Amino acid sequence: MSMFCNQCEQAANGTGCNISGVCGKKPDVAALQDHLLYGLKSLALYADKIGRNAEIDRFTIEGLF
Repeated sequence: MSMFCNQCEQAANGTGCNISGVCGKKPDVAALQDHLLYGLKSLALYADKIGRNAEIDRFTIEGLF
């Protein structure tokens, strides 16, 4: 499985890893994290429209960290 990952400060040459990451992350984990970030960004767009919501805020924080 090929991969591209630029999710951490350890990214190869500061541009991203295209083989199993310098950090040891595997391609399937990188792909799942990309999907999670995409979903959280989408959620943030909707959350911005409806205003502050403690449940959405907490979910987003938990997803990011």
